[in-house]
Amino acid sequence: MEKQVQLYKGKILSLLIGKYERSQSFLTGIPGKQSPQFTMSRSELAKDYEDETDYRKKEWIHEALQGLSQEGIVEVTWPKMKENIKVHKVYLNFSGVDKAYEILGETPKEEKIQELIRVLNPLTEHPWEWVTNWQEMICSKLEERRTAGLDLNDPQGYEDLVKVLNALPGMEEGTPKRILSQSLFRDSKHFEKRVEGRLVSLLRKIYPEELEKDEEYLDQVGIVNNPKQTLLCGPCIIRTSVGIADLGLFPGGVGLTTKTVKELIIEDLPVRTILLVENLTTYYEVLKESEVLPHPVLVIYTGGFPHTSNQNLLQKIADFLTKPRGEGFAQKLEIYHWGDMDYGGIRIFEYLRRNFFS
Repeated sequence: MEKQVQLYKGKILSLLIGKYERSQSFLTGIPGKQSPQFTMSRSELAKDYEDETDYRKKEWIHEALQGLSQEGIVEVTWPKMKENIKVHKVYLNFSGVDKAYEILGETPKEEKIQELIRVLNPLTEHPWEWVTNWQEMICSKLEERRTAGLDLNDPQGYEDLVKVLNALPGMEEGTPKRILSQSLFRDSKHFEKRVEGRLVSLLRKIYPEELEKDEEYLDQVGIVNNPKQTLLCGPCIIRTSVGIADLGLFPGGVGLTTKTVKELIIEDLPVRTILLVENLTTYYEVLKESEVLPHPVLVIYTGGFPHTSNQNLLQKIADFLTKPRGEGFAQKLEIYHWGDMDYGGIRIFEYLRRNFFS
């Protein structure tokens, strides 16, 4: 019997605390005129309270309410002529809120909110403005005692998220997920299991550019499944620390690693046409039929939204094209993009035009 009474105490307090946490009194931190309450006949307890096949349930609820009333946590009202027979309403006393949390074995919501503010505070010094703006907005809502869509019961999850966000600016471009995870958490799978979903969800909300796929969002902040190469085919004279090379000497094109793209300097682009291709199959088909374009032509595979290494190459090409050219450069360079004629494809095209080749 005692076990059942304690069970109903928990149910009663859970109902009242839930109403308290959603009330204006909680948001302001000032007890209002109206206490959190519920009407028994319309509550989640009604089915048990009015169960005619087992009258003991009603007795257990009465005993639970009597105990909570004696502790000063709740007050109970009864209809006329039915005192101690049929409960009308149950009220939570503001002075009993702390005791209610204690009986439930729960951390008060206010304490959970303050813990999340503490966890997110390290992001105030983040070098990326869109991250600091998010942190400021979220903590402002938390200070108002609003949950801001966060899971108050998972502070460790947000601590992991903050650790990843703070590591991103200094991380090497194109870092594989498992290398990142091992470095930060000493567990190669922790990021994928515990952090990736929350990070992607956040990036979809606050990253400055609207992208298509989860992997594209991760790539923009330097995280990849596996290291990626930048594929291109055609005349492009580059210089690295070991010498000068003409990529046009490779008829089937080349794949440049992140390190190569980062180091190379473009010496010359002896081309009439640059073609950016969104789809990999199309890229290889174009290499077979590139005669339809004004030659010489440089073909670059973007893979949808270009990954960060690909962006670096496009930026170096864009920068090279803005340099003064010699008098002998009389050809007019034409730049094309081959992509899907749908919403995503058009956004990719606009992204390339806006960021690299206006």
